Amino acid sequence: MKKSSNLSSVFGYLALTAGSIWFGAYVARLLMTYQMFEETEFVLKKYLTNTNLSTIFQTIFPIVNLTFYSYIVMIIAFTLFLISSTIKLKKNGWLLIITLIIYLTLPLESLLLMIDYKLIVLFMHEQFGSEQIFNLVIERMSKLSSFPIILVLSYLTIPYFLVFKPFILEAKDEN
Repeated sequence: MKKSSNLSSVFGYLALTAGSIWFGAYVARLLMTYQMFEETEFVLKKYLTNTNLSTIFQTIFPIVNLTFYSYIVMIIAFTLFLISSTIKLKKNGWLLIITLIIYLTLPLESLLLMIDYKLIVLFMHEQFGSEQIFNLVIERMSKLSSFPIILVLSYLTIPYFLVFKPFILEAKDEN
């Protein structure tokens, strides 16, 4: 029992750390990419040129890598935490809600991860000025337009559930 508890603690720590890193990088990436375009359309702001775009994409490259790999680590570590943990979802509503948030957003986020993978491949070939990167950034923003905002708002509730742990079902003592 002690080994399982220590192992699940390690997986929980990895999931929490990777999730925090992913969330911070995700928000930074959203802020950076949304600032490139006009408010109503996917038209670049007037002060951006091809030379600027290349530099911006070189700046975005580490953030794309960080969000891609930290999300994968978070999902794997959280899944291993659930498997190795003795905490029951039925009795701990807070963990059930966190699990639902993570796994219900996974399919849509995996669609965005496929676009990120294409970006990483282009970045690895040092094609920072390519039109393909620009098109992939627009595709990522337009494919699931409001999903990243909904994702950020949902993940902002997770610290509340981790700290206060609401919806715990107490065992009734029938004696």
